[in-house]
Amino acid sequence: MAANASSGRNSGEWDSRLECLCGILFGVLVIATFVTSYNFPAGPSEADATLAQFSSFRTAFLAGDIFIGLAVVFAIPYFVGVRNAFEGENRLLVGTATLLALVGIVVTAVVFIGEAVALDVLSGAYATGGVSKTAAIIVAQAVIGFGSVEVFGFLVFAAGFAVYGFATRRGRPFPRWLGYVGILGAVLFLLGAFPVNGAFIAILAGTVLILVWIFASSGLLWRSGTPRAAP
Repeated sequence: MAANASSGRNSGEWDSRLECLCGILFGVLVIATFVTSYNFPAGPSEADATLAQFSSFRTAFLAGDIFIGLAVVFAIPYFVGVRNAFEGENRLLVGTATLLALVGIVVTAVVFIGEAVALDVLSGAYATGGVSKTAAIIVAQAVIGFGSVEVFGFLVFAAGFAVYGFATRRGRPFPRWLGYVGILGAVLFLLGAFPVNGAFIAILAGTVLILVWIFASSGLLWRSGTPRAAP
């Protein structure tokens, strides 16, 4: 029986460490996605210029697709680990937070990758000129406009951290300050979604706080898997 207990404890320790590593990789890949997507068109008005220069953007777009796709892969075990860290407390809140975070990142990834692939295809039609060029620009405008769903997806993603933050208001399983970081990050990102002065700064600050939450919670998951000396 002692052997079984030890085996179960070791399994839990390794699970926590694996979830920690997935969280860290997830955060790094989110940063990498932002870095490589700086050339993504900001609005439909940039469709013509984007298609004209797409050959120079293709590598960055492909890298962004790979990074966001891998981010989703690592996000799943990470968020499952965060959910399990609550050990059944606040089941409704934690389950809602996990669902929002996962749905949000998946929607963001699907739209991100779909937009990049569609623009790649349209750039070929654009290069042929004539009617095909005009049609490619019109379709690209629609594709880029639909890309605003990425923002919605990330808002849902951020909302998950706000709910996690609310669930940690008692300081369990994560410190209270981390809960406030998640809530503030989501609020700032929401404010940044509105067309007002300073929107970009709000989005940037919100994203940084969400990344702080991801890395800090990952470290705490690793700590929770660290063997403790027997009393």
